[in-house]
Amino acid sequence: MPDHTHHPSALGRRRELLDRKLLNGVLWTAVVVTSLVVLREGKDLFIPLIIALVAVYLITVLSRMAQRIKVNGYSLPSAVTMILSFAFIFGVGYALFKLVAENALLVAEAAPGYQARLIQLQRDLFARLGVEEPMEATQIIRSIDLQSAFTTVASTLAGVLGRVSLVLLYSLFILIELRFLDAKLTALIPDGTQRGTVLHVLKRIDADIHKYLGVKTAISLLTAILSYAVMRAVGLDFAEFWAVLVFILNFIPTIGSIAATILPTILAAVQFTSLGPFLIVGIGITAIQQLLGSIIEPNLMGETLNISPLVVFASLILWGYIWGIVGMFLCVPITVIIVIVMSNFDSTRWVSILLSKTGQVRSD
Repeated sequence: MPDHTHHPSALGRRRELLDRKLLNGVLWTAVVVTSLVVLREGKDLFIPLIIALVAVYLITVLSRMAQRIKVNGYSLPSAVTMILSFAFIFGVGYALFKLVAENALLVAEAAPGYQARLIQLQRDLFARLGVEEPMEATQIIRSIDLQSAFTTVASTLAGVLGRVSLVLLYSLFILIELRFLDAKLTALIPDGTQRGTVLHVLKRIDADIHKYLGVKTAISLLTAILSYAVMRAVGLDFAEFWAVLVFILNFIPTIGSIAATILPTILAAVQFTSLGPFLIVGIGITAIQQLLGSIIEPNLMGETLNISPLVVFASLILWGYIWGIVGMFLCVPITVIIVIVMSNFDSTRWVSILLSKTGQVRSD
């Protein structure tokens, strides 16, 4: 008869394996919790660093594009294009942040009037329908403190602008370090074959991140410009502010695009007495978002760089809790970069598959 008894050494090995897995789980949980606490408590240092990293990538993308432009067969030296790109990115970035911060305060000042107008529109709607206006509907609108919300946005952006010197300093140090990256890799990995493999993976990650940031920035900018043209055509208040907000919100897939469409459309409904401007703004921005975000962008970027809407929503909550409003704007680029990096390694590809939208990630 077969012996169903377990050898004591086999039971010991199983128990040891179980204890090791349990210990690893506890250690990883402790690492994640500690990292979140450190990121939250050190946000004044980490937020400028993340902004600097994004800025450096945009600078290098713009610099490479500038080097492709040739005049009489000659192109500008890389040092010149890097300096010009650095000045352009930080100049435009500072101007946009300042524009949003200043206009957010103006919107906050005008918010009580818009809110009163919205309540009146609601009353008129129920009166035309011949239905008694429910108290809950009015209470919901009154509970939305637009003035406080836009004041918070303005103060947050003003805080970011106040740390622009730290962002500049981080960016300069990162750009300097990039010059010595090859030399450091040579010293760290003397074996030529192994170093070539590592460089291949790093260049592939770098190319994917550059592609994501380059395409996303270009699409978001074009969306903002076309949306601004629509809003300006109907005379919408604070059209410049909403256009910049459209540009920023477009970095957040699905949720950001919906918010970038709804907010100006609601303002058009509140600002104008006729239905025409409301329809023009709503239909116009929706058409622009669908054309650029749902048709052109996937063709340029590919599905492999898209992440799940559920992951986007979870990232908004997590990074919003850690870094506030700035974290909500940075969460998607951070998550996409994590997906890109993990998709390039066999041991972590499963994580990028779970975070992706369709399960399709970069493979060799």
